[in-house]
Amino acid sequence: MTEGTPRVAERISTGIPGLDTVLHGGFRKARTYMLMGLPGSGKTIFANQVCFHHAKRHGGRVLYLTLLAESHTELVGNLSSLSYFDPTLLPNAITYLSAFTVLEQGGLDALAELIRKETKNHQATLLVLDGLVAAEEVAPSQQAIKKFIHGLQVVTGLMGCTTLILTTGRGQGLRAEHTMVDGLILLRQRMFGARAVRELFVRKFRGSPYLLGKHSFDITQDGIIIYPRLETLAESGPPPGPPQDAKCAFGIPGMDAMLTGGMAQGSTTILLGPSGSGKTLLGLNFLAEGARRGERVHFFAFYDSPERMVAQAAGIGLDLKPLIDRGDFEVSFRPPTENLLDKLGVQLLDIIRTRGARRLFLDGYDALRRAAVRQSRVSRFLAALVNECRMRGVTLLYSVESVSAFGPEVTFPMRGISMVAENILFLRQAELDSRLRRFITVLKLRNSPHDTSLRELCISTKGMEVKGAFTDVEAMMTGVPRSTTWSEPRHPPGGGRQEP
Repeated sequence: MTEGTPRVAERISTGIPGLDTVLHGGFRKARTYMLMGLPGSGKTIFANQVCFHHAKRHGGRVLYLTLLAESHTELVGNLSSLSYFDPTLLPNAITYLSAFTVLEQGGLDALAELIRKETKNHQATLLVLDGLVAAEEVAPSQQAIKKFIHGLQVVTGLMGCTTLILTTGRGQGLRAEHTMVDGLILLRQRMFGARAVRELFVRKFRGSPYLLGKHSFDITQDGIIIYPRLETLAESGPPPGPPQDAKCAFGIPGMDAMLTGGMAQGSTTILLGPSGSGKTLLGLNFLAEGARRGERVHFFAFYDSPERMVAQAAGIGLDLKPLIDRGDFEVSFRPPTENLLDKLGVQLLDIIRTRGARRLFLDGYDALRRAAVRQSRVSRFLAALVNECRMRGVTLLYSVESVSAFGPEVTFPMRGISMVAENILFLRQAELDSRLRRFITVLKLRNSPHDTSLRELCISTKGMEVKGAFTDVEAMMTGVPRSTTWSEPRHPPGGGRQEP
């Protein structure tokens, strides 16, 4: 490092999946951070997860100081069911110490002296002070608690010890002492109807960028897992270089000719149509054709398990098992229950960035919408995903179920649809000659010539096929077509029937 070069602060990884991403690398060494949340928000699990990771992975020494009446036996007993808990680290690498009596009898001065002494004796590199609210209750004034925190920062900073302070905030919002620390992290549990969602929010983080906004998290058997918002993680900006001329074919007779070769590589396509119109089968054929060409493809499913999907494809003569067995055709499934939109976003980015998928079929949009507790986010989420795929040359398809199977209107599921898809394929069924017949048409295909006619989509045990255009028929898009060659009997003026 040359003179005048800014010194890069050493980072301490937290061991909490997703948190280092939010914090751009973890905590800064020898800084003081405050973790605020109401009872039950996950503060204790959070702090201990950081402690065990710091001791096991960094070889650090941890002093966990409690100001609450809860016994350490009970605290350790509650933690023992979590996978990160390692009893071999106790009490040498991680030491639990109660300061409840010292605080009660000697006040803040006695507590400050205990912290200084024990931090030095244990050569602690990480200090957790659990229960600041107890210190606030015995403090004679707000000035006294501010002085205590300032003294704590000075002592631990000189010792090179990173400090994490846990507090409920007593439901009084931000106070002066909360602004003194180097970072403030809030944990919240919010209700949306009958649904509870946990969220993490970084209010401040001195000396470093961090991901803004609220990020969902889960408390699992492995501890806390944070899911940074896709909008803050996805690539932004224009795609590198000019638009690609390469096409991604479907491998369906008649289909690729209709699209003059297929969909542009790196583009996004909506498969719009009612239930039973063939959206999922069309998407599976698109993925299978990519896998046959040696591309890695991924089916991101909500409605059909992998076993049912393979059986469904086999029913139309599409054998996916060899493609799956060799690893080119990947399948992931999550039931359409109470999914977290941010969790789905992290999984999608992993498929694109880590697993290297070149074609991605997301089936379907309605499950994303139900996963979002704020409906206004869905279009922004999709826009971020679309841009990520465009930047990395990944061709994305996602299915959208239209509200009505028949009727004079075609309703799009969202506003600003140009922001979330370059192409739209419309599938529907219509009654002709007293039977239902499927058809497909291109509503939009950006920067590419294509056939604008409505063509019959046939599905049989031999596969899918797009046949010729419907002729001598109009109003197919309504689902109630009529012949253009048949005319009604003519009636004379006045509405009376003409006699033969």
